[in-house]
Amino acid sequence: MLSERSQVLNETTGRSGLLDRLWVNTPLNSVRGRTVVGFGLATIILIGIVASATWQASVHQSDLADLEHHSKTASLLQTAEANAAISGLLLQRYVISGEETYVEEIQDHADAAQASMNEALALGSVSELDGAYATGTLLVQDAARVSQLRQSGNIAEAEALIEQIVPLFREYRIELETHANEELAEVASLREQANSTARLTVVLLVASGAIGVVLVVGGGFLLVRSIITPLAALKDTARRASAGDLSARAPTFGPSELAHLGVVLNGMMDAVEQNTEKLRHANEELRDRHRQLTDARSQAASDPLTGLGNHRTFHRQLQEQVEAARESGGCVGLIVIDIDGFKDVNDTQGHQAGDEVLRSIANALAEVAGKQNSYRYGGDELAILVPGGDRAVTTELAGRIRSAVAGISVEGAPGVTASVGVALFPESASTAKEIVYRADMAMYNAKATGKNRVTVWGGSLSEHLDGIAPRSDDNGRRHADVVASLTNALSAKDPQTKDHAERCSWYTGELAAELGLSDTEIFDLRVASLLHDIGKLVVPNEILLKPGPLNATEMKRMKRHPSDGANTLANVPSAASATSVILHHHERFDGTGYPHGLSGEDIPIGARILLVADAFDAMTEDRPYRKAMPVADAVAELKRFSGTQFDPAVVDAFLAVLQRSGRYSAQAAETADSDTTAKPAAVRTSADTRTSQ
Repeated sequence: MLSERSQVLNETTGRSGLLDRLWVNTPLNSVRGRTVVGFGLATIILIGIVASATWQASVHQSDLADLEHHSKTASLLQTAEANAAISGLLLQRYVISGEETYVEEIQDHADAAQASMNEALALGSVSELDGAYATGTLLVQDAARVSQLRQSGNIAEAEALIEQIVPLFREYRIELETHANEELAEVASLREQANSTARLTVVLLVASGAIGVVLVVGGGFLLVRSIITPLAALKDTARRASAGDLSARAPTFGPSELAHLGVVLNGMMDAVEQNTEKLRHANEELRDRHRQLTDARSQAASDPLTGLGNHRTFHRQLQEQVEAARESGGCVGLIVIDIDGFKDVNDTQGHQAGDEVLRSIANALAEVAGKQNSYRYGGDELAILVPGGDRAVTTELAGRIRSAVAGISVEGAPGVTASVGVALFPESASTAKEIVYRADMAMYNAKATGKNRVTVWGGSLSEHLDGIAPRSDDNGRRHADVVASLTNALSAKDPQTKDHAERCSWYTGELAAELGLSDTEIFDLRVASLLHDIGKLVVPNEILLKPGPLNATEMKRMKRHPSDGANTLANVPSAASATSVILHHHERFDGTGYPHGLSGEDIPIGARILLVADAFDAMTEDRPYRKAMPVADAVAELKRFSGTQFDPAVVDAFLAVLQRSGRYSAQAAETADSDTTAKPAAVRTSADTRTSQ
């Protein structure tokens, strides 16, 4: 008996252990399992309730639609009955009184009744409405007959016909009223049904909300109780880690998920602690590289000798300032400075002394105008941008700069001065390119008229011929005025000529300096460039201003303008040295030009220089007969005709000037080289297609 009891106890204990193991392994023993099961049941219940509420809502919407349908049908039937009644009453009055105004009203109400019947039939709510509609149609026809009889004077027949249609009219109205009442009864029934459905929907929604709240609150409470302690420990570990304590470690007790999370967090902290040192070293390396990159960018945007902005930065900032001023209606001043006697410093004291002079002048400019507005524009040329500067402000600043340069003293080097040119946007230039060459020409004027002075570019050419054109002591002013008058006359005839001449004068001055011509030769060439198209004064307007290509006769007349120009200036001593350049500026290097067919070095160097500048400006500016071509395409034309139309040495020097001025890059030069082989030999430059204007 005892052994049997022991056996039973063992079996019972075994069953209990098995149940415990099964409970431990059940999903309800974990936070995730409890959460999934609890929220799963809650979701199923809520889905059922919401689905019921949604179905009830759809039923409610359907009832409302039917209600509206029947309500509209009832309204239409009532409207038809009312209009029919009014039409019948008016018909009786018409038969009695004979008042013709009733006819139109009778017809309007009859039409309105039939229109309402048509719309009710279209709705299709009343299946027996066809008979009433046919009766209504018959009544309308009879009413029309009554009106005809009354209008023809057959009053007795009209009254007899009315007596016949009165019973039919009464039955018609009763039938319409009956159908309308049936529709209204259906409306009332549907309204009660819709209200009942709406109440049930509200009950279901309230119940779903209440059940959801109970499930969320109860489940959340149980969930918090099971995980609050492990989570608090994990939070403390995370707080310490975020504060920088990399030795913080999380506990590994509690529900299996949280215990596993603690293990993972501890492993992460180990990895963070190990990698922090690596990151510190990496950050130090990045800081070094960033510092190097910043230095490299600064060097790319600044001149290494003076620390001022370099040529590229100058042109970028100038373009931005001009565009901003154009949009805002403001102005921009540009000051160009050339150091007088700088070549003597380099020749007598050496380049180190020259560098020291440049640095001293750069420091003076930065102090007077601000380093952010100061640039080293060329070898010994510097530039100052004056954002928002008008003529008075920019000129005053230019004067202070000239005085500051004159006051500089460098040990071991002779004193230097500055020739300063000023130009203004939009007063004296409409583009960034124009303001550069006009400030540059004003600077050359300052050098030509005695140096160590400021010249402001103005609108009158006579302001700039003074000092540039060689003249005799007794009547030079008079001759300069004659030249200015001729140029103003040509400008009045062809407004584009003035700007074209100024651009050519700037190009030729830069190009002559690049080729090493003397100051006197440069000044003579600038005058020749200003006056090279003076012969067009005698070219008829219909040829000069023709918007299309010239024919053979017109081209022959146009080709006489170099000779006409030289003859025009023959009696102007101040321009005597410019006449040979003007006469031959359309001679070609291969001898196929005009007027004398000179070739090679037989052509004056000034004429060879002007031909390149003239052709380039003609190609890159808009003309009445064609749009401007891109700079790269114009360069490709110059290079393709180098050795035939143009002097190769002059073309090479001109490309150097363009690159130095920022209008042409090395990358564009490679593109132009490839283009020269791609274009057919029959293509002609713009200068040859129609003599440059």
